[in-house]
Parts: sequence; C-alpha cells; structure tokens
Amino acid sequence: MKNKFEQYHQQSPVKIGRISYINVAPIYYGLDKGLKPAWLKMVTAPPSVLNNMMANGDIDISPISSVAYALHQKDWLLLPDLSIACSGKVMSVILVSRYPFDKLNNKRIILIDESATAVELLKLLFIIKKAKPIFGIGAIQHPCDIPKNADAALIIGDAALKEKWSDHYDYILDLGNMWMELTGLPFVFAVWAVQKSFAHKRPEVLSAIIDLLHISKKEGSQHLGQIVESASSKLKISLDMSKKYYNRLCCDLGPMQIKGLESFFSSLYKEKILSKKVSLSFFSRVVEWSSWGTITDN
Repeated sequence: MKNKFEQYHQQSPVKIGRISYINVAPIYYGLDKGLKPAWLKMVTAPPSVLNNMMANGDIDISPISSVAYALHQKDWLLLPDLSIACSGKVMSVILVSRYPFDKLNNKRIILIDESATAVELLKLLFIIKKAKPIFGIGAIQHPCDIPKNADAALIIGDAALKEKWSDHYDYILDLGNMWMELTGLPFVFAVWAVQKSFAHKRPEVLSAIIDLLHISKKEGSQHLGQIVESASSKLKISLDMSKKYYNRLCCDLGPMQIKGLESFFSSLYKEKILSKKVSLSFFSRVVEWSSWGTITDN
C-alpha cells in the first residue's frame, strides 16, 4: 500500500537538515531505511553549517545547536521530543588538555568552529571557574591538527570518538559530565527547529514531518544494535565503545532535558554571553504522531 506520507507529494519539496555525525543515527534510522518520502529533501552538514542555512532560510527544518535557537528564537519554533542530549558523560564533546581545567587560566585553547553550543558551554564553564584562557579557532579532526603551542583544544563529534586523544594529552575533559557535576541536570547540545514562516504556511505538512521523525526515532531505538555496529564500522572504533556512546546519548526532549536547557540559557544570560532571555516555543502539532500507527499498510 502507498506510504501515508506520500499524500503530500504534489506540494513543493521540504528541505530538512541532518547533522553529519553519528549522533543523529537513532533519529534518522527509519528515514535511512526507506521511510523518507520523495518530497523530503535531506541536507547533511556539520551543526554550524546547518545553523547558518536555517538563519539564511535555506532549509525549512533542522537539528540546530541549542545556542543557535537562543539567537534566533523570534524566527524559529522547537519540534517536540527531539534533541541530542546527555546526562553526564557524552564522549563526543571533549576538551583535550595538557593541564587540569582549573590550571588553564591564560593558556591557549583552540576552539572548533562546528558547534556553537559546545563553544559557549566551554566559555561558560571557564567563567564559572573564573578563568580567562586565550582562545583561537581551528578545524580539528586529528591530533596533528592542533598547533604545537596550544595548551588545549575543544573536540566534538566523530573526531572526539575515533581518535586516541589520551595518547597525546594528559587530560580528557568531558563537557557533558562537567555540566552534570555543576548542575545535576542533563545537557542539550542540539534541538530540532522549524522556520516560523514554514510552520504558519504548512502546518499539516509540518505535523506529518514530526510524526515521521518520531516514528523514525522509535525504529532507531528498536534497532540500536544495528546502529552500534554501523557506527563501529564507520569510525573504526570498538563495538563496546560504540555501545557505550549510544547508551549515554539521549534523543528525547522531556521535562528534565528542558530543565537543563533552560538552566543553560539562564546561565548564559546571567553571564552576559546572551544579550536576551530565552523562551522555549514549541510548534503545536495538528495531528498527534501516535495516531498514525505504522508508516505503511500491508
């Protein structure tokens, strides 16, 4: 039988973003396995690129850095129950350092340019510790990419997982764990957002896309073993490490994740990293995703 979501095929295509790291694999599992309708056009890129594309109106819906939402809250709405979050160690957002964290005052730290949230979280942690490092920007995928005169570097995404950073640095500091120790709350690195203009013009299509993403995520949770094996093969990491990573990763946006997100935004505003307070605004769906049942009829 016809895919229920193909009823929108006569309308103009919808562009949806996808982060180019393995962290989104559980959410996009169903879409990768044939559930993606032809009218849904996927755009895969690092978080910073997707942030810019959303800001420029080049894509309609996308996972975006949490900080990017804070900066564009007047233009975007959040999608319900979708995030990249953790409660403690996240493994894929780390600071590799030659010194303990509290000894990095006036030391040179290289920041990657791929994730606004990780950068602002690190800056916030330094402010709380009353440290003032010297920041630089660089593209880092391997240990050899870090300048020799740098004392520490922020590493995110697949590069944080697949390289043996402990062979090169004495201290591997997990930012998700640092946040948990500080606040006792989960940390939300990315959320899914939609252009308000798109939500206003095409609410039924947006509701269907939310349904589709939730069903895709549900299928991902039911096939986590396959996702673990695929990530292990892709990054050339052990199955055990891949399993630990996905077990630590949270793709939901429940009450505790929302509380952690609000605490993060509140702290950024308090420390004047953000110039405006942030209000979380969600799209109210036209159709509840659970009412769709399965994607296809046999």
